[in-house]
Amino acid sequence: MKKLFLAICLISSPYLCATEMNTDRSILPVDEKSFIEAISRFNKDEILKALGEPAFKEDFKMKSSEQIVGSVWQYQHINTAEDGSYYPITELDFLDEFVETVVFQNTTDKPSASPSQTYKIQKP
Repeated sequence: MKKLFLAICLISSPYLCATEMNTDRSILPVDEKSFIEAISRFNKDEILKALGEPAFKEDFKMKSSEQIVGSVWQYQHINTAEDGSYYPITELDFLDEFVETVVFQNTTDKPSASPSQTYKIQKP
């Protein structure tokens, strides 16, 4: 069993490295205020190129057409608070293809009683 696991890891590692190299986190700032200003200009595809696949992703579809009308993406440790500490979770809430709301969460628990920062995106 250990050999099988090792073989799978070795086979998939070049793919995982190649996928990670396609992301360019340098085009989005890490501090929360600058991140919010920059993210308003990005669509889903551009965000995927900049940040890669989210740690958690949920799509919301219309029952009648199965069309995706909204999404929630969560990334881990990509943004900093004013004191320089990293938020455990940054949540991007989409309507259609663009970010509508950004939530910086101070905890990784789903139902959060812990404070978080929430910002509505102002469209340019």
